[in-house]
Amino acid sequence: MTVSSVGNKARWWDGDASQRYWMELVTVDTWGSELIAPDTSRYDLMKDIRIGDVVLHWVGKNNPMGFKSGMYGASIVAGELQPRAGDWFGKPANTIPLTKYTALPRPYLLTDLRADHQEDILGVKSDLERDFSDTAGLTIYFPFQKHPTSGLKPNQGYLFKLPAQVVKTVYRLLPDSDWGGFDIPLVAPPVGGQNGVKQRYAGFCADPILKKAIEMQAVRQAIAHYETAGYSVEDVGAYRSYDLLAKRGEEERHIEVKGSQGYVQKVILTRNEVTHANDYGLTDLVVVADIQWERHLDGSITTDDGTMSVYPDWRPSPENLKPLSYEYFLD
Repeated sequence: MTVSSVGNKARWWDGDASQRYWMELVTVDTWGSELIAPDTSRYDLMKDIRIGDVVLHWVGKNNPMGFKSGMYGASIVAGELQPRAGDWFGKPANTIPLTKYTALPRPYLLTDLRADHQEDILGVKSDLERDFSDTAGLTIYFPFQKHPTSGLKPNQGYLFKLPAQVVKTVYRLLPDSDWGGFDIPLVAPPVGGQNGVKQRYAGFCADPILKKAIEMQAVRQAIAHYETAGYSVEDVGAYRSYDLLAKRGEEERHIEVKGSQGYVQKVILTRNEVTHANDYGLTDLVVVADIQWERHLDGSITTDDGTMSVYPDWRPSPENLKPLSYEYFLD
């Protein structure tokens, strides 16, 4: 059997519609909304991904969240590759939109995978190497390897083709063993919990389209809340240091709104937002968490209500503020 190749990578999945699975290896809490990688030949596997493919999200051990290495969930590819539409540490990056992120009931950790299916996975790797022996000198680009002492471990890299044989054998890698693609209802990203379940905080989202949709959902909920309380509400976020101006009789209240697709433990504030909240008398903070969303095939995003918390007469206390960066003036 022959296999196509580009560069030094053997594309053994060409022509096989069942090979629709990928594995993304991440070390930061941004998975599930898009794939993003520099526009270089090293990441040319991005060009093989098709709408409807399934991306499994593996969190590597060297992550700042302190999560244990393992599989945390899966998403579905919702659109075509967007050339140079993103930014990767100052370099143009290709992006691919994802939708329907679904978390595993509990992360399938590397330690469990070694104990349960190490030989099964390495057997699939050996079979691929045997079946495509005519591709000598080419890289199968398998997501796992065997370490001489510790055993099974993920390969270094960002994106890998995950053989359907692995998914079929290790069915717990997917949130649902009968993964139905776009027919499965949206499941929102998980809330905070034990054993490394990810926690997001408002304002941290790598996908600008999704970020805007989440923000607008939070603003809509905040407006409805204050209008129900008898206020007239104006959205002033485009030109003021706060988001909403609420008036009721002689009372004028300024409202800062933050939205998140997951559990909210902290929010990002700009210097102007902090200054205004401390200087103006009646300022409220509204936080809308667990906003459910779905990206459609045309790229549009729909959102649903999240859980809203209102902090009236809010003042950002200095002990709760943590600087994320500094301005440094050169001599």
